[in-house]
Amino acid sequence: MWRLTSRLPVDVQEDLIHKGHIENLASLMKNRKDETSSGAILAMLSMLQYPYIRLTAIEKGVIETLVNHLKHKKKCLFAAYAFSRILDHENIRKAMFELSAPDYIISAFKQGSFIGTVENEPGKEVLRRLMRNDDLRAAVLKAHTTAALCTMFKKGEAVLNHAAFDFLDIISNYSDGKELIKESKMAIFHAIVAALDNQRWASQVNAAMALHALVGIRHSSERTFVMHEFQPVILEGLPRILKLLVHDRSYRVVGGAAALFALSKDGTVRARVREHADFKFARSGYFSKNIKLQYHDSDPREEDVHRMLDILFAAMEEGPHHHGAPHHHGALTFPDVHPMPARSPFVTSLAILSCIFYIPCGLTAMLAGWAIDGTETSHI
Repeated sequence: MWRLTSRLPVDVQEDLIHKGHIENLASLMKNRKDETSSGAILAMLSMLQYPYIRLTAIEKGVIETLVNHLKHKKKCLFAAYAFSRILDHENIRKAMFELSAPDYIISAFKQGSFIGTVENEPGKEVLRRLMRNDDLRAAVLKAHTTAALCTMFKKGEAVLNHAAFDFLDIISNYSDGKELIKESKMAIFHAIVAALDNQRWASQVNAAMALHALVGIRHSSERTFVMHEFQPVILEGLPRILKLLVHDRSYRVVGGAAALFALSKDGTVRARVREHADFKFARSGYFSKNIKLQYHDSDPREEDVHRMLDILFAAMEEGPHHHGAPHHHGALTFPDVHPMPARSPFVTSLAILSCIFYIPCGLTAMLAGWAIDGTETSHI
């Protein structure tokens, strides 16, 4: 096989087309074997720079195949990589838009696919290259992008938060991207607060870390456009977080405390929080031991709630480097929080029977105690 040069003569291009090589390669791109499909795509990419071959490839469904790959979780990053290499050609972009490629790029982004690597290149660089094209970026930003970002942050998953921050960082370099950030920042903040209102401690911590990053505490010397836009939103939204702190459900209290602790290195945040009525109420109730929280299945243990509150109140009362909270070399770390032990089926049955047959509370408690002791002994 000859080596493809930067200038392939027209007669050679026509020969490749007439002999069916381009059509065969387009067919191999659809192969179910990943190695065969990927190899065919890479070979096709090297030839799409030639106008006659490119036109034939489009007619043979090459762009449709790549768009179909965008729809699959395992193949979408490679397809995005391929598109990022051929975006300069107007007829390719036209075919992409006709097949709704921007919508599928957003879908791939929404599931965190750009966090991976492809052809030894970080997914973020692929996304960055895609967003450099004005037409594609404009189409992507109109493709329910704000809803996608909110969905990602609301899940409270570290990978999705990472992907969302990468996207915000990339689009903040463009005027239309900055406009989207300005328009969506309040909705994004509400999505992060929603992740705080979650029984999963991991989700709450990830949401707290998202707020920590958006305020720019760790990079105050080089505040980005994203941080500059979100700081006032978070400051104005502190009452929403403080509402969690005075809730009667323990997991909401822990979520609010985690978020406020994550923001506690910021002096302005500390000052506003200390002066807020909800913070004063929560602190007074805690130290006077008048706080009464509800603990249900999967809620955090009482001792873990108290530990988180101890750390929060210390962090808010003293300077950021002297409150004794668990920081290591400037990194923000949280205490371990565990859900309450699950009740055994026998204890649950006793609770139900006591309601149905009015078993005396003392007898129910005694039987439940025996059941719990038996459960704990069986795990030793």
